Amino acid sequence: MPLVEKRYAEALIGISEKNGEIDAYQEDLQEITSLFNQDEEFRFFLLNPEIAVSSKKAVVEKLWEGAIRKEVLNFLKLILDKDRVKYLPGILEEYIRLADKRKNILSITIFSAAPLEPMQIEKIKAKYKQLYNASDVKVETKVDETLVGGIRVQAGDKVVDGTIKGRLASLKDILVKS
Repeated sequence: MPLVEKRYAEALIGISEKNGEIDAYQEDLQEITSLFNQDEEFRFFLLNPEIAVSSKKAVVEKLWEGAIRKEVLNFLKLILDKDRVKYLPGILEEYIRLADKRKNILSITIFSAAPLEPMQIEKIKAKYKQLYNASDVKVETKVDETLVGGIRVQAGDKVVDGTIKGRLASLKDILVKS
């Protein structure tokens, strides 16, 4: 993730935290980013260097004034001024990560050879919630057909490999070192 996305997300999360509206700012930022991602004409308009920044700011003001928080609208105008609007999706992603961290929400990714049952996901979620003393756990599941069986769980930069493939690799390392 580019440093610029982190810096802008940190600035916005700081303001939202000070105002006690982390979730509300996130919703506003998601609304803007959703339009940016889904509407090709709108995205082209905001990214077009031939269109004056003042025109872009006038359009976003007309679109969102009164509909989103003043600080988020000002934030959008700032990134237009600084020609950073192309980073909007990454800023949102980083904002969500920072908001989750402040709310003690753990994000994990579960890799498995086949789709998991909801009950299995809930058990893993409960285990990691307790293990990390988190208030909640967000789960993303991914099917990795290269795995023979078992699961691999990634929580931040930590990986717990309970796959057969992982166990075989560990066994191979032990045997090669002996």
